[in-house]
Amino acid sequence: MRRVLIRDPIFLIVFTILMGLLLLSIGNTIFRDGQVDQFLNRYSEEGRLIGIPPLEPSKDQWLGTDRAGNDLFQMMIEGFKWTVGICAIVALGRMVIGLLVGIPLAFRGARLNRIFKMVLDGFLILPISLLAMMMLFSSLMFADSTMVPPLIDRVSLQLTVFILLGLPAVTLYLVTEVRQLLNREFMVVAETLGGSVWHRTRQHLWPHLVPTLVIVFMQQFVQTLMLLIHLSLFGVFFGGTVFLFEGVMPTLFEWSSMFGYYFKQFTATTWMTSHMFLVPAIGLSLLVFLSNLLTSRLERAFQLRRQEPVVTDETTSQAEAAAATLDEPFMLVYTDESLRLHRKKDMSG
Repeated sequence: MRRVLIRDPIFLIVFTILMGLLLLSIGNTIFRDGQVDQFLNRYSEEGRLIGIPPLEPSKDQWLGTDRAGNDLFQMMIEGFKWTVGICAIVALGRMVIGLLVGIPLAFRGARLNRIFKMVLDGFLILPISLLAMMMLFSSLMFADSTMVPPLIDRVSLQLTVFILLGLPAVTLYLVTEVRQLLNREFMVVAETLGGSVWHRTRQHLWPHLVPTLVIVFMQQFVQTLMLLIHLSLFGVFFGGTVFLFEGVMPTLFEWSSMFGYYFKQFTATTWMTSHMFLVPAIGLSLLVFLSNLLTSRLERAFQLRRQEPVVTDETTSQAEAAAATLDEPFMLVYTDESLRLHRKKDMSG
């Protein structure tokens, strides 16, 4: 599979873009302590005032600034690691817990699995965004900026809620996939030969389950990103929302939080104000597009890996004709490599 991905230019381009943005974001935190430059006013070369925040895009501020003078390009770079890190942690947490619950459950009887499916089916029809908003609204809304809890407490609470809300669907899907693999012939043979549950899982089940887990991870990544966007539209920003005199404000430079924060600017008629919403909106759209494109290339690589040689009628007839020409029906048929080794052995003898 690695050879297929290395030779895939689309995968390499998408992977390079995402890793480049992630390294820039981490580098901004390491070397600049996560700072974002502020430009309160713009002056001409003669020192004359020519603009006040929000500043439109220019050669100095590539994406312009917001009303506070924060450089939007630097904000997008700084917030990328938060957006990607949140989605990756939630997707990985759902998969790990889903595997720990799903694999042992899949080895149980069909009756227990039917009961488990009936219980989890009820959670699949519930809207995750509304549940998350009801669970987090009172805990992440702060009327006083001096009474905001530590960041680690706010982030831990939100990540826990995100993981638990998506866990039923992931667990049910993994149980179904594992039970389908257990019904395959090679798993039945392994059980017949006395293989333990651990042996069958490690040697036979896991290699066939890895491609499914990679695809599930990417799907949960995008689903978590959409959940963040939905919550931001309700004013529930990641890391908490602070109420100010002029309205609500996020506590982190995170893409979905910026999207919800600047959402009201979308109705503005001039580019000077509407670009504050368009920058995170376009960034999130590109991130979803690149994530889906990466998922499709991974699916293609796994399909090529599992692809088996196609047996046509012509090859079948040739094999039957070759078998019919044998003088003895059970005589040994040498391949080119085995024939070469056999002749070498005769010459040495």
